Amino acid sequence: MPVTVKPLWIKPLCIMLAVVALATLLFSGVGQGLWHSLVADIIALQRTLHRGLASAMMALSRREGIGDWLDLMLLSLGYGVFHALGPGHGKAVVATYLLTHRAALTRGLVMTASAALLQGVVAIAMVTVLVLGLGWLTRDAMAGTVWIEKASFVAVTALGLWLVYRAGRGLQRLRSESASAPAAGPLQPGALRLTPTQPAGASVMTPLHHAGSNACHCCSGAHHIDPMTSGRHWREMLAAIVSIGLRPCSGAVMVLGVAAMLGFWWAGVLSVLSMSIGTALSTSLLATLTVLARVRMAHLFQRTGTRRPLGIGYTLALLGGVLITLLGIALLINAPDAALSPLMRGPLG
Repeated sequence: MPVTVKPLWIKPLCIMLAVVALATLLFSGVGQGLWHSLVADIIALQRTLHRGLASAMMALSRREGIGDWLDLMLLSLGYGVFHALGPGHGKAVVATYLLTHRAALTRGLVMTASAALLQGVVAIAMVTVLVLGLGWLTRDAMAGTVWIEKASFVAVTALGLWLVYRAGRGLQRLRSESASAPAAGPLQPGALRLTPTQPAGASVMTPLHHAGSNACHCCSGAHHIDPMTSGRHWREMLAAIVSIGLRPCSGAVMVLGVAAMLGFWWAGVLSVLSMSIGTALSTSLLATLTVLARVRMAHLFQRTGTRRPLGIGYTLALLGGVLITLLGIALLINAPDAALSPLMRGPLG
């Protein structure tokens, strides 16, 4: 009985069609309506959690029992987890960077955890200076974060432009090396593939992988074109961490303001650190799923046996840089001048 074999290109085609269908739904009128409704529900729930955090801080100031401390820390941790699940530019930057750049899972986890911690540190430093040092109200301090937000959006734009510049230089170097290389017969298939299966924790997608060494099979030369083999990727990661973590969490600012008002400053600091841990848990999950998706896509396309264009990794990096740049510009254009966050409107603002 003959056995039918499914062509290997079926799975990649199905994935691409699913992505196109999802994008079409999101940009349609129905998708936009559902999105705005979801955002409104998330803001309403976050406002409720803000009030819960303030109530837990007030209860702690009255009793200072172990149960009150535990309630505040667990509520702060849960708020951090939920807050990171909502829409935000940080998740977009993380997902785009990890999806289009060859970064190991460990680096992605370091980036997300560091960005979450930086958000908490920025909130603590800002409230310390503005509320404790200058005597501002919590509402005024929250409104003043608009300038920090704009600085964060500028950092996102600068990161995108740097990624575009570096990827463009890599493509230009590949073109010049290919033009100057002597003709030596057809290219070997192994020189055009994505990286073969690596041990756990290793990177999967490279701009151009020459198996075994840096020597090129087509020109017998050395192509130093892997951007992740040098220390520059750590500078990129640092820029991504700053662009994400520079914008403080509104809940952290609020709970610190209440803590300062009640005279329980260190309780507020511990609460914010708990929020950072919760945020790190959610964003690390996003980083893990993104890296695994990138690895899976690389394996699917590798199994098709299709000859890959020279410099596919740099092309993906260029695309990621363009997307991050456009995101930063859009955030800057739509950033309010001095509007109060909707989360801070109400009796606890």
